[in-house]
Amino acid sequence: VMARQLILRNIDLSVPKGSFVSLIGPSGCGKSTLLKVLAGLVQPTQGSVSIAGLAPTEAARKRMIGLVFQDANLLPWKNAVDNASMLLSIADKSLSRSDLRARGQEMLELVGLGDSAHKRPNELSGGMRQRVAIARALALDPAVLLMDEPFGALDAITRDSMG
Repeated sequence: VMARQLILRNIDLSVPKGSFVSLIGPSGCGKSTLLKVLAGLVQPTQGSVSIAGLAPTEAARKRMIGLVFQDANLLPWKNAVDNASMLLSIADKSLSRSDLRARGQEMLELVGLGDSAHKRPNELSGGMRQRVAIARALALDPAVLLMDEPFGALDAITRDSMG
């Protein structure tokens, strides 16, 4: 049995629509945990969280939250365009394969990977894989985009163009 460990305490955060917020702190201080709580992946032991008045799990169900992890977490058997549209295919079963691929291609173009749509993750650099993961989150057109060090794998030039 694992003992509970206090990770976050007394967090009071309100972010106005259209704002950009960066959480900065040393490794292990709870930044990733806070993002997971906001995304509804981890339940707080006390207090409450709301995204536009909804519980995080409900906001996620309504495609209001996009999440980009530190690691790309792409499916190795899918090419870039199918990885980019994967979450959308799960979220909206009414979309045709061609609609999904068109949206995936649009998001790959947005992150500068339009010419790499056919490549599988093992054919992409680490930075390119991370950009596919960003495209995947953006394909949902979320109201809130949570990003956990998404630019860590990108080189300085690409990082500047993405920011």
